Amino acid sequence: MPTVRTRAASLATVLALLLTLVVTMSVTAGDTPTRAKAAERYALSLLNCTRTGGKVEADGSCVGRGSGRYSAYRKPLRLHKNISRKVAWPWAKALAVNDVCGHTIAGKPSLAVRLRNKGFRAAVMGENVGCGTTSSSAKSVVLYTHRLMQAEQSSRGGHWKNIKDPDYKSVGIGVARYGLRVRVVYEFYGRKY
Repeated sequence: MPTVRTRAASLATVLALLLTLVVTMSVTAGDTPTRAKAAERYALSLLNCTRTGGKVEADGSCVGRGSGRYSAYRKPLRLHKNISRKVAWPWAKALAVNDVCGHTIAGKPSLAVRLRNKGFRAAVMGENVGCGTTSSSAKSVVLYTHRLMQAEQSSRGGHWKNIKDPDYKSVGIGVARYGLRVRVVYEFYGRKY
């Protein structure tokens, strides 16, 4: 006869399998990726809070925007609408559809090639990618992933360096939702236009 511990372990296993099934089946037939433009604007606001020396809090508020209080002040990045539309959004969509969280997909071009193919030729460029799986808003993934990137300040991680790099003048942002998957892409660019 099963013990209470055995039944509890079995129940935990079943729950874990169900959760895996729900996450795996987060995309149903007929789902199409959607662009979360409000989340893109929110991402720019959070990015420029941190870039100008402020700090994004857990509730999404910005403390010290433009002050240089928490890190060295850098000029805010201008939203590059064409890079957002032609490069960042399509890449966020591709990452979500292919269930990838990263900078490359086998057989797809690199950031430099994606930018060049759309007519953008700056020598200075970089990319940050944030990923999440949620039934709540895309904005919640934007906040969560931004705070992870902001937390790289002490280790001078790559995401942090991109946020603070003074050579970047503009940024294209794409946020894609596909089922429960959300991908946030920042394409940093060394020119304003």
